[in-house]
Amino acid sequence: MNENGFGKLYWGFLFIMIDFKIQGFDILPDIIGYILFAIGFSVLAANSEYFKKAANFNIPMIILSVFSIYEKPAQGGGIHFGPFGPLGILIAIAGFVLGLLVVYNLFMGIKDMAGKQDQMDIYEESDKRWEQYLLLQLAAIFAIVLIFVPFIAIIPIIALLIASIAMTVVIMQFMKKCGECL
Repeated sequence: MNENGFGKLYWGFLFIMIDFKIQGFDILPDIIGYILFAIGFSVLAANSEYFKKAANFNIPMIILSVFSIYEKPAQGGGIHFGPFGPLGILIAIAGFVLGLLVVYNLFMGIKDMAGKQDQMDIYEESDKRWEQYLLLQLAAIFAIVLIFVPFIAIIPIIALLIASIAMTVVIMQFMKKCGECL
């Protein structure tokens, strides 16, 4: 049963961490990832209160992620706020904070489960993966700030893309390991 829950989290991370848009449409929409998370949390909720907390924060993320399925490609230069104008910034900030709370509680739920089962390697790795995820998200915010100086931003943005793909693979492998061991 737990393996099925971690399987949903495994695939959920693929959808929420990789943004690949073609003509404004997200090929791996976040909403699918958050729906998979919801299924995974419902399966794992009996194992830790953290999964229940994550599920509560995940509900608004499902709603907020609808806004990122399609984003009109930017036309011309300058700064674009998207179709929602400054409200889009508030939606992005809310999504950022709620997304962090979802993933934090997910990793703390794994840590809680691992501690109860004396799986110290998974217990410690859960903290490590959370810290790496948080640093990646903070680096993304920093990269957004660098966009205002385009000629400087290109290298950090490419590095962030590579780090994001690598982190996605590492987290997905960790979810697979959790499914097999917990």
